[in-house]
Amino acid sequence: MNKISRSTSLALFVVLVSAAGAAAAGTTYKTSAVAKSDFQTVEWNGGKITVGSLKGVLEAYGSTSASMPNGQSIQNCLLRSARINDSTDIVANCTITDKDGDVLYGISERKQGDLSAGTGGKGKTRYVGGTGKYKNIKGGCDYQTRYLPENWLVVESECTID
Repeated sequence: MNKISRSTSLALFVVLVSAAGAAAAGTTYKTSAVAKSDFQTVEWNGGKITVGSLKGVLEAYGSTSASMPNGQSIQNCLLRSARINDSTDIVANCTITDKDGDVLYGISERKQGDLSAGTGGKGKTRYVGGTGKYKNIKGGCDYQTRYLPENWLVVESECTID
């Protein structure tokens, strides 16, 4: 191979590897959600167990994939929080229903913060399936929750789907 074909081959290889890496990274987008909580708390084993629901609106934006269209959806979650010995374990199972009626299923988990107004924390969501366009979805989000007065909360997420 001469110098030109070697450098051309190397350049083509670099382009292909870069494209493969970009494809493997998936589509990124952001979401913003506002929800109202309805929680019940009981004292348990020196701590608190809280269960209840979250209902609100989620907006996806910045997506370039038909697998995760931009726009508003209805979000419904059932949540369980255990706060014992200064340890937090929060799990929320959520459905996100878009304008087409397709449903995305997610599980959000957080090990920090609280559920009280003025608190919140960072966590992760992973997608576990869905219906319609979300049937074989893979991916998830890093999120930040802020609890507001009168049982309202805001969640901002940065997400990736494959």
